[in-house]
Amino acid sequence: MEELFDKKEFEYFIPGIYSDHDAAAVAKFKEEIGKIAARGPVDPADLVAGKCDGLPGVSGPVEISGKLMKAMADNYIAENPLFNDEEYAKKAGYESVPAYYFINEPNYMPAMPMGQYLGDCMLVSGHNDMMNYYKPVYEGDKLWTVIDWQDCEDITPLAGSHYRTWALSGQAKVYNQKGELVAEGANILKESFRRHKDPAKQTAMRAWESPDWWHQRPHYVYTDADWEYIKDLWKKETVRGSEPLYWDDVEVGTEVVTSVGGPVLIDQESDIVFHLPKWAAETKVNMLDPEKFKDMVKDEHNLYYPKDHAVKKPGKVFKMSILDDEDDGKEKPEAAKAHDMPEMPPEVANRDGRSVIQNAVCTKWAATAIINWMGDAGWLRTIAWDIMSTPPGYDATVIPHFTKKPELFNLFPYLAKVPGMEGKRADCHAMEYDTIVTHAYVTDKYEKDGEYLVDLTWWCETIDHYLVQEGGATVVLPKK
Repeated sequence: MEELFDKKEFEYFIPGIYSDHDAAAVAKFKEEIGKIAARGPVDPADLVAGKCDGLPGVSGPVEISGKLMKAMADNYIAENPLFNDEEYAKKAGYESVPAYYFINEPNYMPAMPMGQYLGDCMLVSGHNDMMNYYKPVYEGDKLWTVIDWQDCEDITPLAGSHYRTWALSGQAKVYNQKGELVAEGANILKESFRRHKDPAKQTAMRAWESPDWWHQRPHYVYTDADWEYIKDLWKKETVRGSEPLYWDDVEVGTEVVTSVGGPVLIDQESDIVFHLPKWAAETKVNMLDPEKFKDMVKDEHNLYYPKDHAVKKPGKVFKMSILDDEDDGKEKPEAAKAHDMPEMPPEVANRDGRSVIQNAVCTKWAATAIINWMGDAGWLRTIAWDIMSTPPGYDATVIPHFTKKPELFNLFPYLAKVPGMEGKRADCHAMEYDTIVTHAYVTDKYEKDGEYLVDLTWWCETIDHYLVQEGGATVVLPKK
């Protein structure tokens, strides 16, 4: 990665050695996140009574809307009636249609402060995330998030680097209006900064920098054989539904999921994609329907688009919310406007026109495949993942895995448990035009605290076999 710029123009960082400016900025930042530990535990009863408003690390309530639930279900789990049909969900034992699990996503680690000028460019890597789910979430529920702790550590390589790298981590719990623990999670992120030596070249706002994913991975042209393979997998995908999958019948050492996500298609220029537009999420349905397929057009990569979306429109807007695609003519609230991010300099982002896809999208595709496999009687207790494991300045064989709470990431390292996948890491990234194939492999089954649990390792690879994500999951299943 460092050969992409002239090293002589940039500072060289040594861990623990800072300028007066940087030392003051880091000290102030650590003081801020330290207020969470000083706050102490939060009583859920006080939380829902409004007695904790304004405390460090406490946020909410956020009311879950049916509009958001439907948008997520349409995009990620449209074929599963449990998340789309109220009568069906009640027959399955739910109060109503449950929200897709990822209505709760981990976003608990801090971010290095924007206003303290730590670098001109920031590169994000080593994203490790996990969530434990305990209760379903329904429309109208109110959720509070309580951060338990946050931390920041300088993990720049000991020999130094043109990037200063920070490991940022945090843990939090999510409660509903009844004071019940709905979910808890933790995540880790590495932020790496480089900075010009010449003050005249330094910028007021840091730019997002991507690793050199494009040179690693040239544009891929799909073959007819690829499409036959993809269509065959699509046709084999099933939703178990009301037929129970019993813990007794699951065999350790078997691959239980092979599923397809994507293709990743957009019709507007963008550096990063936080979710697929609805028309792209329907590619499977359109391509498997002979009448709809007749109206699709093929591009130079042998990818198929609906006619109305075959030409990309200009404009670089980051759309973080799955609802941002909707244009109802109304003025967006300030919170939504805050998601509209400025363009990034072409030197450091979107070098060849391909967008990258936000890390949790592949995880959601993997989670959907596992949820459809386990059936209505199962429960997704844990989902965890790792992406872009090597920070800049590190040898790919020496990957720092940092966390204060290793027990939270007890499924890691993921692929080490799968025969033939030992030593492999998700060092690439999902990008525009990719089709993602998810595999899931049973690594363990056991009883704990009266529950019957199955551990899985899952991984995502592109149609041209680049490994873009790896993770683990634990599901609760009924016993015969």
